[in-house]
Amino acid sequence: MTNANNCGAERVTSADVAGRREAQLLARNDIPRALTVARAIGHPWYRCQALAGVADAMSAPAARDAVLTEAVEAAFQQLEPNRVACAASWPLRVMVRHEHAGVRRFVERLLNVLAKEEHGLRRLDGLAAVIGPLLSIPELRTLAWPSFLAAADTSTGWRTERIVSWMAAALAEYDKPAALRLLAGRNPNRFTSKASAAIAAMTSPSRE
Repeated sequence: MTNANNCGAERVTSADVAGRREAQLLARNDIPRALTVARAIGHPWYRCQALAGVADAMSAPAARDAVLTEAVEAAFQQLEPNRVACAASWPLRVMVRHEHAGVRRFVERLLNVLAKEEHGLRRLDGLAAVIGPLLSIPELRTLAWPSFLAAADTSTGWRTERIVSWMAAALAEYDKPAALRLLAGRNPNRFTSKASAAIAAMTSPSRE
């Protein structure tokens, strides 16, 4: 998955990393201070993550939604589609957890952004970041799944196989047949073999 070290032209500093950590810790018992710290983070990747974490700890829906909006705005300050999506997966996860009314519209927005990503592996990586938080919700997962399959079909290399295999293993908890179909469409390799073995070892049925 994409990380912050190459998520844009702006250089990551130790203060950005420390600010995210501090905001996450403060969010447990001091939301106002956590929000102040999160907003002060310079790098949009870390600011997005910190704001999403603070929003997740908030109990008032209106206030939480306002902070989520700030997190989304930070995500969209990234310079490339993949990096927008990977950062945005943090507020997306919070929106899903709190059943935000606008989550479907947000997913559609991210899919439109990723459709502009010309690099196949980066597009696949971004789609995996978006789908990850949606796995437990079939109607949302289905919205993004065709794009993921199309990207998986056009991307090659060991990083592609690692992403596909990770997705299959994660999906199997909710839809084992779909996970196995995803793996069956790949040439066997060390990543798909490991994922297939993990899925075969699952004793609990899928949730669909």
